[in-house]
Amino acid sequence: MKKHYRSEKNCLNCGTTVHDKFCPNCGQENLEMHENFLHLALHSVGHYFHFESKLFNSIVPLFTKPGYLTKEYFAGKRASHLNPVSMYIFISILFFFLFTANTNINKREIIDENATAEKPATETENIQKAVSLAKNKLNKDVAAGEISEKTAAYTYTILDKTEAALDTSQIKPNEAVIYTKPVTEAEQKAVETEESGVFYALKTKFKQVADDDLSSELFKNKLVSHLPKIMFILLPLFALILKFVHWRSSKLYVEHLIYSVHVHSFLFLFISLLIILSWIMPFLSDWLSFLGSMTILWYIYRSMRNIYGNSRWRTISKFFLLFFAYSFLLFVCGFAVVVATLYTV
Repeated sequence: MKKHYRSEKNCLNCGTTVHDKFCPNCGQENLEMHENFLHLALHSVGHYFHFESKLFNSIVPLFTKPGYLTKEYFAGKRASHLNPVSMYIFISILFFFLFTANTNINKREIIDENATAEKPATETENIQKAVSLAKNKLNKDVAAGEISEKTAAYTYTILDKTEAALDTSQIKPNEAVIYTKPVTEAEQKAVETEESGVFYALKTKFKQVADDDLSSELFKNKLVSHLPKIMFILLPLFALILKFVHWRSSKLYVEHLIYSVHVHSFLFLFISLLIILSWIMPFLSDWLSFLGSMTILWYIYRSMRNIYGNSRWRTISKFFLLFFAYSFLLFVCGFAVVVATLYTV
C-alpha cells in the first residue's frame, strides 16, 4: 500500500529540513501522522519483516561463515545486518530463557524424586550411627576414668576393624566400649588454628552440602544455572585476551570486542539449539554434548583464522594461548560462583 508523505519539509523529530523521504539528520521517515488503522498496521508489519530480514541475513552467516559478520561490520556493510550488540542481547535473552528452563526442569525432578522416594536407612547406616553414639559414650567414660588404658586400646582396635568392614560385618558396636585416642596440646592448637581458617569453613560447608543428597543435587543444578552469567561477564575479558594474544596486530580493542560479541552470540545460539535437541532426543544428549564441543572449538579456530589472517599453525598456537587464559579466568570466576552458591543452597 502506498505511503503518505508530508508536504512539509521539516522533520517532526529533530526539526532538520527534509529534502527527500528520510531526515538526513536522525533518519526518521517523513510520513503523515494521521494514518488510518490499515496504514498503521501495514507500516508496523513492514518494520517487523524488515527486522526479520536483517535477522535472517545475520543468523545464517553467523552459523555458516565464521568471522564473516565481523569483517562485514568493519568493512562498513552494516545496514543489511543486525547491530552486533542488538543481536547479542536478542540471542542471550533466548539463551538465558532456555538455559534457566532446562535447569528448573531438572530442579523440579530432583525435588519430586526426593519427596516421593524416601529411602529407609541401610544396615551400614545403622551401624555408623551406633558407632557415633558409642564414641560419644566412650568420651564420657574416658573422662571419668572408668576404662583402663589396656581395655580402651583393645576396643579401639575392634572399632578400626569394624569401620573397615561396615558393609559385611555383623558386629554390633554398641556392645563394645570404643576408645578415642587422646589429643595432645599441640595437636589441639593445630586443630583450632585450622578450624579458624576460611578454607576450613568452606570445606565444612561443602561437606555439609555433599552429605545431603538433595542439597548436593540442588547445588549442582544451581551452579549450572549461573554459567550463562559467568559467560556474560567474561565477554569483555575475552576481547582483552584477544588483544594481548594478537599484540602485534593493528586492530583496536573495539574490533576484538565486536569479534568477541559475534563469537559469544554464536555460542549462545548454538548451545540453545543443543538444549532444544536434547529435549527432543534425550537419548542422544551425550553425543550432542561431544559433537557440540568439537563444533565450538572448530568454529573459534576457523573464525580466528578468517579475522586475523594468520597461518594454520600460528592460529593454533594463539588458539591454545586464548584457551588457557580464558580457562584460567573461567576458573577464577567459577570458584567465586561456587562459593556464593554454597551459601545460597
